[in-house]
Amino acid sequence: MTENEKYLYDHFLISIKSGFESLEDIINDALEAVEDEGWQSEITEEWVKEILEREYAKNESESKTWQHPTDTEKLLTVFDTLRKEKIVALHNAGYTESDAIYDVQDVWKDLEDQGIKPIGYCYYHGQDLERVIESGTLCIGFYGEKEKNDKEAILIGNKIVAAFSDAGFTVEWNGTASRRIEIHNFNWQNTFTSDEDAEEKWGYDRVIDLMEE
Repeated sequence: MTENEKYLYDHFLISIKSGFESLEDIINDALEAVEDEGWQSEITEEWVKEILEREYAKNESESKTWQHPTDTEKLLTVFDTLRKEKIVALHNAGYTESDAIYDVQDVWKDLEDQGIKPIGYCYYHGQDLERVIESGTLCIGFYGEKEKNDKEAILIGNKIVAAFSDAGFTVEWNGTASRRIEIHNFNWQNTFTSDEDAEEKWGYDRVIDLMEE
């Protein structure tokens, strides 16, 4: 592979392994990236389709040998548990911390409009997703209801640590509001089935539905 092919391959392999997007969407995003970067003379549409279809099929094939529940399935359960405790827990929230906070604020407002009062929030964003797939460590950002209230944030942090520990995860956290929670030895295993399934499992409407209960 050329340097640019390797960059494209590595980036969209993460998209495949994340299990949040269809093969069609991933290919379209890759072709758009090639066009945006002006790599059309170097990277052909045929190459993009061939390499991504191969890796997508490989992930699908490997999924048939996974033991259940996978760590990713247990993560889904942990976040659902936290939501029932009135913690806004968001999967794949944007790409950066600022994106994630924006999404939290958006969901928080929708909840308050429906008369639901959250007590805090937690999330992982796109960069965290890349990191866990590559290294096996998932970082969880969190805070309480009020800004700059570390005592409240630590209470939320303890609830998150307890939920992950109860699910059998290896958790590392120094107990401060400024340090994110780390889940170690996390084996990310997920496959895409349909847009409807992905939205039902990982979408933000699930937060509101569970917090309304």
